[in-house]
Amino acid sequence: MKKQAVRGLDHVVVMVDGIDAAEAAYRRLGFQVQPRGFHEKLGTANHLMIFDKDYFEILGIVEDTEFNADRRAWLKQGGGLANVALATDGADLAFEAFRDAGLQPDEPLFFDRAVEIAGKIERAEFRTVRVPKTHMPVVGFFVCEHLTPQFVYRPEWARHPNGARGILGVTVIADEPAKWADELRKYFGPDAVRGEADGIVVDTGTQPVHYMAREDYLRRYPGIVPVRAGDHPALLAIRVESLAGCEQLLRKNGVAVTRPDSGRLLVPPSEAADLTIEFREI
Repeated sequence: MKKQAVRGLDHVVVMVDGIDAAEAAYRRLGFQVQPRGFHEKLGTANHLMIFDKDYFEILGIVEDTEFNADRRAWLKQGGGLANVALATDGADLAFEAFRDAGLQPDEPLFFDRAVEIAGKIERAEFRTVRVPKTHMPVVGFFVCEHLTPQFVYRPEWARHPNGARGILGVTVIADEPAKWADELRKYFGPDAVRGEADGIVVDTGTQPVHYMAREDYLRRYPGIVPVRAGDHPALLAIRVESLAGCEQLLRKNGVAVTRPDSGRLLVPPSEAADLTIEFREI
């Protein structure tokens, strides 16, 4: 099988201003929240919500470093969904493909964090390829190569009280969705972007990323007030085993949740550290 520079969505990063409160919020939402990890080189700490083939993380700043200067500046405007990490068959391969596409990527960066598994401390290791803000189509896409996936994707960590099983996609507010199409093709290929009635959809290779104007977003997600005034990644859709079971748990935990139709549950940003979450069964 031919190796691919990008082969879909790997995980999503939610930046939080106050990781203790965010951790508590996600436990209340019914996620099995992994113990806090620290990226010593990056000056950040995180908690993961692991699924079968993808995950999302809440990420906070614990020490100012050169590696998190952009994140600190971004947090001053509010938290929320910040990045989509892309799966790859190799960071070097992705670097070359992004360079050839004119994205001016940074050289691959190695970092690790401690992980406790069965009472033993292991090191989860990664190599990432970042792209400068000048080539950021609202979402901060980067590539993440897992050198030790066995220390991240563990079936015992993918069992969540709310029945969550995986990421269904990401929605981005962009007042002119079509203007990002050419930049997105540099990441995902010439046929990856298609138009829809309410914007554009990007085929990442796995889960889609939807770009839609604010008025379409407000119509699609009634009662949800976006956390930022301008263009920004706004919503994470998550698949659950049972929408009714998920709703029962959320209401039991006192989470403000709305059900705009029979197939969706919406959790507003105030309940999820500035992220809007949409739960669906399919």
